[in-house]
Amino acid sequence: MLRLNTIAWLRSCAPSLLSLLFFCSYASAQRIQGSVLDTDGAPVAGATVLLQKAGDSSLVKGTVTGREGAFHFQGIGAGTYLVSASAANFRVVHSPSFTYTSGEDKALSTLQFTQKEVQLSNVTVTAQKPLYEQHQDRMIINVSSSVTGVGSTALDVLERSPGIIVDRQNNAISMNGKEGIVIMINGRVSRMPLSAVVQMLAGMNSSNIEKIELITTPPAQYEAEGNAGYVNLVLKVNNQYGTNGSYAATLGYGNGPVTSTSINFNHRAGRINLFGDYSVNRTAQGQDFRFYRKVMQGSTSLESFITSDRDPMVLFNNARIGLDYQLNKKTVIGALATGFYRHWTMDALNRSSILRDQRLDTLVHINNDEVNDLANYSANLNLLHNFTADEKLSLDVDYIYYRSDNPTDYLNAYFDGVGGSLFTQQTRSGKETPIRFWVSNADYSRKLGKKVNMDAGVKGSFSRFVNDVNVENLLQGAWVADKEFTARYNLEESILAAYSSFGISFNEKNSAKVGLRYEYTNSQLNTVTQKGIVDRQYGKLFPTVFFTHKLNEKNSVNLSYSRRITRPTFNDMAPFVLFVDPNTFFSGNPSLQPAISDGVKADYLYKSYIVSVGYTYETNPITNFSPRVDPVTNKQTLAAENQDSRMIVNAMISLPFKITQWWNMQNNLMGNAQELDAVYKGDRVRIKQKNFAARSVQSFKLPREFSVELSGFYRSAGLFGIYKSKAFGSMDLGAQKKFAKNRSTLRLAYDNVLNTLKFKPSVNLPEQNLVINGFLQFSYPTVRLTYTHNFGNDKLKGSRQRATSAEERERVQTN
Repeated sequence: MLRLNTIAWLRSCAPSLLSLLFFCSYASAQRIQGSVLDTDGAPVAGATVLLQKAGDSSLVKGTVTGREGAFHFQGIGAGTYLVSASAANFRVVHSPSFTYTSGEDKALSTLQFTQKEVQLSNVTVTAQKPLYEQHQDRMIINVSSSVTGVGSTALDVLERSPGIIVDRQNNAISMNGKEGIVIMINGRVSRMPLSAVVQMLAGMNSSNIEKIELITTPPAQYEAEGNAGYVNLVLKVNNQYGTNGSYAATLGYGNGPVTSTSINFNHRAGRINLFGDYSVNRTAQGQDFRFYRKVMQGSTSLESFITSDRDPMVLFNNARIGLDYQLNKKTVIGALATGFYRHWTMDALNRSSILRDQRLDTLVHINNDEVNDLANYSANLNLLHNFTADEKLSLDVDYIYYRSDNPTDYLNAYFDGVGGSLFTQQTRSGKETPIRFWVSNADYSRKLGKKVNMDAGVKGSFSRFVNDVNVENLLQGAWVADKEFTARYNLEESILAAYSSFGISFNEKNSAKVGLRYEYTNSQLNTVTQKGIVDRQYGKLFPTVFFTHKLNEKNSVNLSYSRRITRPTFNDMAPFVLFVDPNTFFSGNPSLQPAISDGVKADYLYKSYIVSVGYTYETNPITNFSPRVDPVTNKQTLAAENQDSRMIVNAMISLPFKITQWWNMQNNLMGNAQELDAVYKGDRVRIKQKNFAARSVQSFKLPREFSVELSGFYRSAGLFGIYKSKAFGSMDLGAQKKFAKNRSTLRLAYDNVLNTLKFKPSVNLPEQNLVINGFLQFSYPTVRLTYTHNFGNDKLKGSRQRATSAEERERVQTN
């Protein structure tokens, strides 16, 4: 009775929820439905149903039939398709090909099985997805379809994705020339600082990743954070009944050893679905950093040459376990727990040569020992209730905890220009950063008419950040705190949001979806002695508009507009100071303001070919690690800064080709033009840059279940904040052998074959007394051997006689 009263209360809240909506928009129904019967005309429950493209039989979506043998697909774009159904003891049955138009409710003729003449012990149905798929608001990278991607890390795969630039030195990521990026895992936003997320991805085994979604124009149900958009990592979920899963092991060597193991499992029985995965990676590869800067002290030039030979080791553990339980035919509750622990240690020898008027003045040798331990765990509780097949409500509550502990020891030895010892200095620093989040949201969707869908929701996020920084110097045998650099900062932030979107299909050729999101932010940054360092409250509206026009069966056009926000991160605002060497500092900036961007995008699709053009204008853009050099002291400070404005124009062309039955080619060409209006020490600086990027993947299918992949990318010089980076690229090779009988795969990959993954940023503004050049190399040619094995039940139960909720069926669909 309590459960029924709860459901009734949830349904009664729906009209109240609608009163929170700020805007309405429309989305098409797009439903294909049918049923499956056995040889006697009785409904078949649990049959596997695949929706495939008629042209090449590539998989679009998959589902299973309910108790009455019925199935349906939603969210399908216009095209020509066919449907196939399979179940144990029956022959696979196919529908005739049919044409589907946007917004249509398509009822297919009944599919009826015929008996198999020969009973097989096992039937395996496989469908190879393309490496890249372009949708209205996102590009999908099917990681499991890449030979070279398997056995590497999530960051390696992301780094080779179209439009993505990874700055490993500063733990930053940009997409299509924009730095405001949000990382999601299985549709849930990672609340950690981006620098910590980058390090997490560097330890996440790609064998547990199904696909990566690059969402450049997020709809209204997504948070407005991030002018570049979202990157969603979708982890593997096995949807078969019984117990099944896979494990993988990788051995490799580049500029040091690379090892990793991973396992994922899924257990479906009765009303319970239990799933999880675990991976551990260990990498120990040397790194090479070099920096140069020049400042003028009046008529005297002061140059600094810095080299850093780094020997890091990282051990990364990542785990996830979840449980879904079906209360009844309409209600599913779930729980999910995740956690990771990253232990990073580094020994580095840094050398700094300071020249005055091109004559050696001072040498500094720095022995640097650093530890960086990151720990994160989170818990989620969720409830999904389907009032009807066309109306549902979902509730989520999340708790997230993150902690960083970063102690560092420095032994600095100073020498004069002829090598004579001057003095030594011993320093140690520490930074502890715990962050806690509580996040809750409610999302409601309903089909209002034959061609109209509605989505609406509310969300609250509450976070607390502590940044405890200390710096000590060894003086006369005792450690003495440096009060200038030692402090404890507290930041509390809350974000309240509500959104709505309604869509409509005007006719067979035209459909639109528009939405509006409102977010209110309250941020407070304090220390024990100083209150109100940051005291900021603001509310913003964020509209989104999508329009699709189908010219004919092969041609269509998409148009979109969205407004986004990039808020300063906690680390960016906390006014701490940490030093890399005696003359190079990282600093926070409490005066940072949020950046607002407006972007438009147009896509033209011809068959599977895509042309996209976008324009973004951003006010108060935040440029990370912006350098400031004091010409008097020769000290460089790196901090996030607001600039005046930034304009970005980008274009992308996707050209897939099927050369032969055994040779497929995917080519992506991208162009980007940026204009940044910046400020340096009160002077206005305008920086312009155009760049070009290309990526090509060649896939070859060979006899006896062998396959080979050759991939490569090139990026010309471009902007990263106020830095200009020189051209770079990479070529990767991979070979694969499948062993069908024991359900295993062996992959050999050779990454960065030409040793060209080298990042070279620079700033050349002599009129502002700012000249900086850098060289950073994190990756070296690496060979990896990966063995993967699938275990457990490998077929669906065709005789499962129970109804499943609409959401449960959607969960087994393959997008």
